[in-house]
Amino acid sequence: MESSRPRYSERVPPVDGELGPAEQARLISRYGRRVSAGETIFREGEPATEAFLVQDGRIRLLKRVRMVERSLLLLKPGDLFGEAALLGDTPLSAMPIGDVTMRQSGTVSMGGLEDAMIRRRAEDAVARNSTAVALTDSTLLVLSRSAFRGMFENYPGIATRVIEQLIFRVRDAEDQIEIMMLRDTQLKVVSALLKLAQRAVGSAEIAMSPVELSSRVGLDVDTVKRTVQRLREQQYVRIVGERIEIPDVEALRRLYVLLGTKDEIHGESTQR
Repeated sequence: MESSRPRYSERVPPVDGELGPAEQARLISRYGRRVSAGETIFREGEPATEAFLVQDGRIRLLKRVRMVERSLLLLKPGDLFGEAALLGDTPLSAMPIGDVTMRQSGTVSMGGLEDAMIRRRAEDAVARNSTAVALTDSTLLVLSRSAFRGMFENYPGIATRVIEQLIFRVRDAEDQIEIMMLRDTQLKVVSALLKLAQRAVGSAEIAMSPVELSSRVGLDVDTVKRTVQRLREQQYVRIVGERIEIPDVEALRRLYVLLGTKDEIHGESTQR
């Protein structure tokens, strides 16, 4: 069976597979942060000034839904999170005026530049949309915008793969908008499953919890569970733990076309 993971879970391989021991140590010394099990890395609503790349350990993302924090995603080595810090309103290439002054005249100290960049990041930062908590003792690479630019010069292979993961996230967000515009509940869930399995031929396996799926389709968890159970009873999917198996992707695509037609007819009738 072909395995299909959500596109936003495309991973950047940990640095131990690319760099030698000495270079790994320098990278961790420059960008690394060690967190203990149970430690909160950031909270929902805080300014997003840094992104994080998991090098070892496990991180859980939580989302507050109706005053209750629900598990959104389990992150493993190679996963990027908090990427809003790299995708804020200011382009990655933007630099504070102090940096230009330093390059031209050499009169601005590095400490002053860093202070200016911290203030600029705080002004430009968007709010975190989830809370991140370490499930185990973990090592993270901490990527501010300035650190990320520096990584292009010193570790271009890692920086390029982070960019690729960011592109996956943007495409994934576009898919979510498209799904949320659909009216029919079952059509939303089927559409999400097909987008996650779009590269699969024959059968597919998707590692995704009901909470993750509910966040993708804009429905509450109970509604998603009932919809998936209905698809299971119709033998379009099988549930194994927190994995959804699609034994026949083409059959699910045919169901999508049928539901889409019904959704369009319903939309036309309500507009009259």
